[in-house]
Amino acid sequence: MIKNYIPENLRYLITLENSSMDEFGVRFELGRGMISQYIRKIAIPKLETIQRICLYFEITIDDFVNKDLSAAKPYAVKQGQLSYSEDKEIEPYVISPRYVELLEKSIQDKEKIIKSLEEKLGVDKSNKTA
Repeated sequence: MIKNYIPENLRYLITLENSSMDEFGVRFELGRGMISQYIRKIAIPKLETIQRICLYFEITIDDFVNKDLSAAKPYAVKQGQLSYSEDKEIEPYVISPRYVELLEKSIQDKEKIIKSLEEKLGVDKSNKTA
């Protein structure tokens, strides 16, 4: 049987996006717990689901199914293909705009969490002393 990396790659993309399995599932119109079933190899995503995930992350279906995306160091796209650190001749890489967008969103989310926690704790930044 040919190995597929769908469970590992789903786990990697969820971590990359800093979201929960349920949040990830909602983003791709999947019922609660479906992502967990995919990761635990209880179920296999439909082709349409795989297409939506690949389109969203700007990766090829072939890479998503047949390659360990977490092995891509650095995460880069070269002519529509992921560049892997073990490639013999890696040209200077271009970081995917989608990856940069995800990193910026992650920073914004963390800033919102910090602000929310500060409000709950009653922290007044204007009265802080160094």
